[in-house]
Order: sequence, then C-alpha cells, then structure tokens
Amino acid sequence: MKAKKIIYQIILITLMALWIPISLDKFINYDLFKSAMIQQPFSDQLGKYLAYILPALELAVGLLFILPKTRLWAFSLSSLLMVVFVAYVSLAVLKVWGKIPCGCGLVFHQLGWVAHLWLNIGFLLISLLGLALELYFHKNETPKSRIVKNSANNDVNGGQSVNETKVPVKLKTSPRLQKE
Repeated sequence: MKAKKIIYQIILITLMALWIPISLDKFINYDLFKSAMIQQPFSDQLGKYLAYILPALELAVGLLFILPKTRLWAFSLSSLLMVVFVAYVSLAVLKVWGKIPCGCGLVFHQLGWVAHLWLNIGFLLISLLGLALELYFHKNETPKSRIVKNSANNDVNGGQSVNETKVPVKLKTSPRLQKE
C-alpha cells in the first residue's frame, strides 16, 4: 500500500509538472501558439477556438490535481486530453493529411513527431495509472478515514452534521431535586 501511495504522489507531481508549464507557455507565447493552431489541417475557425480553449483547459487540469476532491476529474481530463493528443499525433505520423502539420507543442518543439507520439503515449499511460490508483484509493477508503473526514466536517458545523438538528431535551430528575 505504501508503494502505491508513493507512485501515486510521483504521478501527481509529474502530471502537474506537465500540464501547468505547458499551459503557461501557451499563454505566454499565445500569438505563436494561435498561429500554429491555425496552420493545423483543420478549419481556421476550429484552430482559433482551440487556441482559446486548450491553454485554459490544460491549466485547469494541472490545477485540479492540487485538491484531493478534484483529482478524479484531473486524472479523467488528463487521460482524455492525452487520448486526443495521441490520436492527433498518430494521424500526423501516418501522414493522413499528406504532410506533417506544423508543431503546436511549443515546450517540446525540438522533438520529432514520432518522439512526440511516444512521449504522449507515456503520459497517457501515466494518466491512466493515476486514474486507476485514484479509483483504487477511493474504493478502498477505510471506515476509519471516513470517520476522520466526517469528524472534520462535524467540527466545521459545530459538532452538528448537516442533517442533524439539536432539539432541547428535558431531563428527568427526581421529585426531590425538582422542589429545590
């Protein structure tokens, strides 16, 4: 179990180190990235749309890894994006468009298309392994850790759960104590 947690932490750091710098590079060099997207073998309108969406989506994925509650989304979106990127780069390597399109991965611009494909496959596998571990940890969450989480929630609510209301209780006392 400890080895799985270490691998999980390494995957978290690796994927954050992938998505955040790549998205920031696209924001910093936005005009160059937009130009590269418009030169892709799909419509200019789609290229412009993707030039706006991809950097924000990639940054969101990187940031979703920060909070434990959003990591399932982060791993899912990371895996989905990597599937799309692997498919796109595979089509480029196979020269489906008759020529290899220009590169839009500014951080990895020195890589060839085949190396980029292998890199994307590697990150896809890392994302999928992270998703599997996230689901494993969620499924195998111990009752003790649930109690800790619930007690933390109760502390926030003043010891009262959301569905629980405090009703004043009249204590029964002996008749002798009631006279005093």
